Amino acid sequence: MNTYDEIPYPSLVYTDTHPNKLATFATLFGIKTPPITDCRILELGCGDGTNLIAIAQSLPQANCIGIDFSATQIASGQKVIDAIQLTNVKLQQLDFNAIDESLGKFDYIIAHGIYSWVPLTMQDTVLNLLKKYLTTNGIAYVSYNIYPGWHTEHVVRDMMMYHIQQLPLLSPQAKTVQAKEILQFITNLRQSGTSAFDVLLKEKFQQLQNVEDNYLSHDFLEKDNNPVYFHQFVKHAEQHNLTYVTDIEFRHYLMSYFPSQVVKAMEKLFQDDFFKQEQYLDFFYHRTLRRSLLCHQDITVKRTLDWQKLLDCYVAADLQLEGQNVTTVAGELINIEHPITIIAVEHLSKIYPQRIAFKELFKHSKRPAKNLAKLRTDLAQELLRLYCSEAIELHVEPSAFITEIKDCPMASPLARHIKFPHVINLRCEFVNISDTAKQILPHLNGNNDKSALLNILGNVTIDRLDKALLEIAQNALLVKC
Repeated sequence: MNTYDEIPYPSLVYTDTHPNKLATFATLFGIKTPPITDCRILELGCGDGTNLIAIAQSLPQANCIGIDFSATQIASGQKVIDAIQLTNVKLQQLDFNAIDESLGKFDYIIAHGIYSWVPLTMQDTVLNLLKKYLTTNGIAYVSYNIYPGWHTEHVVRDMMMYHIQQLPLLSPQAKTVQAKEILQFITNLRQSGTSAFDVLLKEKFQQLQNVEDNYLSHDFLEKDNNPVYFHQFVKHAEQHNLTYVTDIEFRHYLMSYFPSQVVKAMEKLFQDDFFKQEQYLDFFYHRTLRRSLLCHQDITVKRTLDWQKLLDCYVAADLQLEGQNVTTVAGELINIEHPITIIAVEHLSKIYPQRIAFKELFKHSKRPAKNLAKLRTDLAQELLRLYCSEAIELHVEPSAFITEIKDCPMASPLARHIKFPHVINLRCEFVNISDTAKQILPHLNGNNDKSALLNILGNVTIDRLDKALLEIAQNALLVKC
């Protein structure tokens, strides 16, 4: 039996795989991507389809297809699709080798958690599928484990793998328990140690305590786990006529666009070679995972970020402003250089999570000035710096949700249906909402006004109802009726 049938992978959403985000990255690097509103999306290794279902709901005109070898997971996802009556997504139980031209071509292809977790010969299959079924200007997303970071990860994996190989008669679930126990056993024995190995053991034990067993089973204990160096992945992609665009982890572009001491210290190693720079940065950061975007090899990728691309983007940000500094959600303090950006940030924080077109943001933020062109340039360049710092969001499309509470509000079908501890919103994120909001959510079907909601819920006051509705709206859970 397929291991994913025996131990299904966790039902997760990956915001970074959304076509809006992929198109935004590609746009910044000079690629004219297909419009996302009515695009075609393929997810390879979709599991139970949770991620793709969330994307399909946020793009109702898109055509989404998910493929996975696990019949159990596909059946689970199909139940959700049927329950919420989503018509623009289809899941298929299929071997990658059985995929043919009948599926057509796709503007965006997602291959998350596939490349490193299949036999080496199947890695060629994955890249060949991307090349064969990606439209002319399409973008593919591929995540994969990388060295040098996985050299240390392998120490823990090899120990757990050796242990469970001594217990062939145990079920997969029992083997996962045994893997955690041997790690705990060795970690406890070396509790007082201070070597690099002792630190590694403690960190990995702490990390794996906070993940679900099915995540551990597939991410650490699968038979195949084949990390590569970045330069090896790029070469492999090129063999399939695909070229590297960028990584979702965008922070390092701050270094190349706004030179830092790190870049200056490593300039001789970079030698003005973008791909060497990327490889050396992996060594510098000791990375374990990359989430890369690929396109066809005949497309020109501009390696220098162009602030003018922001002029056609939508912007969103949730920042705390203190004087000329902003504090990001992650707690990082960033200095703002231009007064117009301070005004823009104040407005963005006020309307978050809504997006606003750059042109509208500039119109809102500008003050009388002799040179409006320079003012616009200052704002765009500083927003690009904030984006490179992961302080703001850029998008190529407006918001897919509303934050205004209507007379009879409607929450998304997925949010109303799935009973996760966390709810999936229309930004394709897991969000944690209050118990009152969770109680109200299933009844926000576009037919119930506040009076009806109070009658249905019984023990909820009007003040609690208003507070919960505001919470639901601010968490991007409402759709247009």
